[in-house]
Amino acid sequence: MPCRRMLPLAIAIALLCATPLASAQSTQAQSAPVQATSAPAPAPSVPATPANATATTDLDSVSVQGERYDARRDDTATRIVIAREELLRQGDTTLGEALKRLPGVTIGSGTPGRSGAVALRGMAGYTQVLIDGQRAPTGFDFDSLTPDMVERIEILRSPTADLSGESIAGTINIVLAQTARTDARQLTLAWATADGRQAPSASWRSSRREESRSHVLTATAARREFLYEDTGLERGYDPAGVENLRRTTRLRSIGVRDGLTLAPTLDLRLANDDTLALQAFLDSSHLKRTGDVDWETLLGPQLDHVRYRQGNDIDNTQFNASVAWTHPFAAAGTLTAKANAAWNREDYLFREQGYAADGSLNLEDHTTADMDVHNLGSSGKWSLPQAGRHQVQAGWDAGVDRRRETRVQHLFPVAGNQEWISDLSFDAQIRRLAAYAQDDITFSPQWSMYLGLRWETIETTSDGSGLAAVRNRASVLSPVMQSLWKMPGSDKDQVRLALSRTFKAPTLAALSARPYTSTNNRPLNPDVRGNPGLEPELATGLDAAYERYGKDGARLSVGGYVRRIRGVIRTETRMLEGRWVAFPANGGDASAWGLEMDARAGLAQLHAGAPAIDLRFNATLNRSRVDGVPGPDNRIDQQVPFSATLGADWKFDPEWTAGLGYTYRSGGPVRITASRGNLDAYRRELDMYLLWAPARRAKLRLAVTNALYPTLETGQWYLDADGLQRIDRQRRPPVGVRLQWEMQL
Repeated sequence: MPCRRMLPLAIAIALLCATPLASAQSTQAQSAPVQATSAPAPAPSVPATPANATATTDLDSVSVQGERYDARRDDTATRIVIAREELLRQGDTTLGEALKRLPGVTIGSGTPGRSGAVALRGMAGYTQVLIDGQRAPTGFDFDSLTPDMVERIEILRSPTADLSGESIAGTINIVLAQTARTDARQLTLAWATADGRQAPSASWRSSRREESRSHVLTATAARREFLYEDTGLERGYDPAGVENLRRTTRLRSIGVRDGLTLAPTLDLRLANDDTLALQAFLDSSHLKRTGDVDWETLLGPQLDHVRYRQGNDIDNTQFNASVAWTHPFAAAGTLTAKANAAWNREDYLFREQGYAADGSLNLEDHTTADMDVHNLGSSGKWSLPQAGRHQVQAGWDAGVDRRRETRVQHLFPVAGNQEWISDLSFDAQIRRLAAYAQDDITFSPQWSMYLGLRWETIETTSDGSGLAAVRNRASVLSPVMQSLWKMPGSDKDQVRLALSRTFKAPTLAALSARPYTSTNNRPLNPDVRGNPGLEPELATGLDAAYERYGKDGARLSVGGYVRRIRGVIRTETRMLEGRWVAFPANGGDASAWGLEMDARAGLAQLHAGAPAIDLRFNATLNRSRVDGVPGPDNRIDQQVPFSATLGADWKFDPEWTAGLGYTYRSGGPVRITASRGNLDAYRRELDMYLLWAPARRAKLRLAVTNALYPTLETGQWYLDADGLQRIDRQRRPPVGVRLQWEMQL
């Protein structure tokens, strides 16, 4: 097993961390001041000087050392901060490629041409993803972001009161580039190929810093061609276990996504030490995709459409803007107020054609849709002056998310089908209002505690043509307690503990009762629709971790978590009005628990005389059980049972650096309900790069992705009184090669 092979490395890093601490690895999470300390130099001993001699005095230099603030180590509330330098290490062209290597993070399989879901602790639906502390707009494609646009990424395994409590598995906060550090301009050109499909891109970054203002502008243009192929075998068995269905399927989808992204920021220092920060993000893309599916029935009934062709034309615009004002009071602390607006528009054209066994056209369907998602929000924080042991903050958070969708489906009169035109318009809203207070209490140099309380109310409404209006309202009180204890007599060992209450509100898409019909409707390919009656899921959690810090940035963190979730939302599949339909519903409770590990060290520290190779390793073991669902293989839908990442970077020459990143995530069968289950793929990805820096301002990078070229096996099954149906699929993601040139101008 991969975890057994990686265990010796973890033990070695733990032994390394037992050495005395020389310095703390620096990763600045927030705009915390540099804590500098200096001691006066002792007066030099000056011998007496003869009166007739020329006196000369050599002044000793005074060294002032500043220790940068390390949020991961020193914050009472647990926070893993991934700095910009680490995100740029592998030269990834999309943020999704960089995210998969971070501690406890996994990326799911998206639809061809779109990024997959981001998850902590293997639970995608329970992970809160924020951009600059605000929720990402519905439908946001994280592949539109590049590491160049990001200042840092914060991973919060335990919640804090100043961020939304929708973080049962944890929170990933993507902080876009803000204050310019220096005046710089950088051009990056990249060309990649995978399976004969090209992916060129160009990125421009400009930053300028002045006395009272600074700005950063990042612009990216990219074209990504893709090819997605898989094969499948569908089988059916009667209640006695006799095979009564055998069918093969083949899918081939090709397409291209063209995108242009702009991310400007502007920071101003006003009178009275006020600051104003303006930030925006704009992404415009066009996705064109065509797909063909062929079925061949070897045993059992023939499908209505043995060949199916579909085409998608999607124009998408994503926009996000915010303005933050900070005002320091002379004796009453600091007030920060923020307003933000987001918009996501998608113009969608879908065409599908179906063919009978004799090759004749028996289905012609065109669907046009316009989706608008708007978000308006306001938040603020008042930080009171430190009073003794206490650092108190209070604030608010309010927002409105609205999804309006106009969808017209036109079924043409072919093969005796009656012409049919339907208006599938839909409107859904989520209103949120929250108030919170938090206190960071320092009892002693060894012990500090974070206490937070957040009250949040959520109101959902949905309406649509032919649908009754539905309104739901729920309020959640979320207390949080986190504690940091630095062991006496040691400057490198510490223990963290956190208790919290979190929740998960239904998404706008999940509230939409409008169905999305499927071709060849059956239990393994049902229609999909939402459920306006969904209620939030509530969770109580416990987190604990032991951390050890060694010299030169070496560290080891080992911990675990437990969650008890009430009102779990799971997908039910039923026959409704003559068609198979899959829809979400609250059903029962669940428990989730797991172990986590994160380590870093230099190989030369582990073994004297070894090359200067920087090693990074993280692993997460996840388990869960849903009440009311029979075993075996009972766990939360899409939860990844085990994931691990091993990274290494070797600067073997002043001009040359090589590195690799290996990620592993387990899969296997999962039982979602008593009648339905999935087979998740085991994934093994090996990425490698070679970097040549012939000059201080120029770099040339050669990278290989998915070098192991593994076969991914997925599937699903459905069981009822009529027997068992299952389908198993296989595909092999292609090996990718990328050549990238970076130039500072």
